[in-house]
Amino acid sequence: MNPTTETLTPDTPGAGTRSAATSPNGAPHSASELKANILLVDDRPDKLLAIESILTSLNQNIVKARSGKEALKLLLKQDFAVILLDVSMPGMDGFETASLIRQRLNSEHTPIIFITSIGTTENHVSRGYSLGAVDYMLTPIVPEVLRTKISVFVDLHKQTELIRHQAEQLRLIEEAKHQRQLSEVADRLETETRRNRFFTLALEMLGIADLDGHLLQMNSSWEKVLGYTEAELKALTATDVVHPDDREQLLAGMAALRKGIALSAFEGRFRHKDGSYRWLAGTAAPFLAERLVYIFVRDVTPRKIAEDQVRQLNTELEQRITALTAANRELEAFNYSIAHDLRAPLRSMSGFAKALLEDEAANLSSAGQQYASRISRAARYMDTLLLDMLAYSRLAREDMRLACVPLEEPLNELLSLVEREIRERGAQVEVLSPLGEVQAHAPTLKQILSNLISNSLKFTAPDRPPRLRIFTTRQPGSVRLWVQDNGIGIHPQHHEKVFGLFQRLHDGNAYPGTGIGLALVRKGAERMGGRTGVESEPGQGSRFWVELPAPENNQHE
Repeated sequence: MNPTTETLTPDTPGAGTRSAATSPNGAPHSASELKANILLVDDRPDKLLAIESILTSLNQNIVKARSGKEALKLLLKQDFAVILLDVSMPGMDGFETASLIRQRLNSEHTPIIFITSIGTTENHVSRGYSLGAVDYMLTPIVPEVLRTKISVFVDLHKQTELIRHQAEQLRLIEEAKHQRQLSEVADRLETETRRNRFFTLALEMLGIADLDGHLLQMNSSWEKVLGYTEAELKALTATDVVHPDDREQLLAGMAALRKGIALSAFEGRFRHKDGSYRWLAGTAAPFLAERLVYIFVRDVTPRKIAEDQVRQLNTELEQRITALTAANRELEAFNYSIAHDLRAPLRSMSGFAKALLEDEAANLSSAGQQYASRISRAARYMDTLLLDMLAYSRLAREDMRLACVPLEEPLNELLSLVEREIRERGAQVEVLSPLGEVQAHAPTLKQILSNLISNSLKFTAPDRPPRLRIFTTRQPGSVRLWVQDNGIGIHPQHHEKVFGLFQRLHDGNAYPGTGIGLALVRKGAERMGGRTGVESEPGQGSRFWVELPAPENNQHE
């Protein structure tokens, strides 16, 4: 049988139904018979269809939304076991959608898995987890991994739904039973127990005991719940049947009763005649003048079992999240190792291509020389890309010791290194000193400045000499360094995207690069306790900023 697959809007009939299957009288079936709702959110129909085909074998209700707004409308009328949310969507992106989902009471704990094809920077991960994300998945998606992860949350959702239904049914049954017993007790009390004021108030297991814990009088519910006859119960004390772990609490309660202090609520486990234990909860009121204690309790064992199951499911979920986090760390270490090991064959490739061009040029046709040149250029580009990847991995793993660094020192050093390029391009660089000091890791700060200055010199119109203006502004407890240029600018919708790993907005021939530079800027700033941003419009230049902590002695300037 194929699963129910639908794209619902708030006006679609049946959009408000829950996923749990119930019998005609409202009682839930077993967890295996329930169908969970899975919400897929992506603006691209082809991606929705691909993920849907992967999850078809789970035989669950798959609901699709093509925007964050449509997803929020669906969440008003449906509950979901898990939400697969695309990070990059026009209008309302995945993070904004997740934030709004978490503001609703019914969906504040719904698991969210982000689907992204743009990489996962630490900032993305941190932001996603702060919004309640349980995982990130990069496209292309491995079907078996996706199905396994989704099935975990579907099973947890089913178990939770089943427990919730069972708990509600038990509550309703208990309530009806108590009301019925109250009515029966009221009728009996008028004719049989008018002189006994305790029995006129009690609802469930009714009893009168002495101050030593011996039951002197009780109703028939005691025998039904604990299995002992009335004679056997009178021969026992509460301490004889209490669970060893609850004994100390019981003794403390009995001591309070002897002092005339009523127990407004107590709870504990008491042994059944068959050796099992039942959870009992109730109240006890002492009457010292009569040296009696009036007790009424109820059996809450089903509720306790349901609570234990929920706790166990939550523990399992936490363990799975911990395992996924560890797997992400291992993947980061693996990426570092791969990038490092790939450089050796690349150097060989580049060296042999260079040898062909230098030593065998006479034996090569013009096409052969062109091919060898392309191999050499491609090898150099890939080596540069791997070097940037290694720098990014080192930045994510490096132990940083921050110190007070005057901004002029690394800046002047970098400007001297690119002095020839500045002169050849007719560029102007204006530094508004003094720039002040920041709390930073000097090598990382130098790398950040190098990438920002390099980008400002690179991304300019061919007919316009670069103009750079470098200055600082002070915030409470921090210093913001600005690098302003007269370049081609960036559309506001791409302001965050440019800081992602491997994100490029322009053709590689016109503006060469690896797409890692600004990702290094953001990662480095975050590792030093800072943050980054950009102000820009197309054709109006850009103002990139890096905000870092100010030294403690300058924080109030």
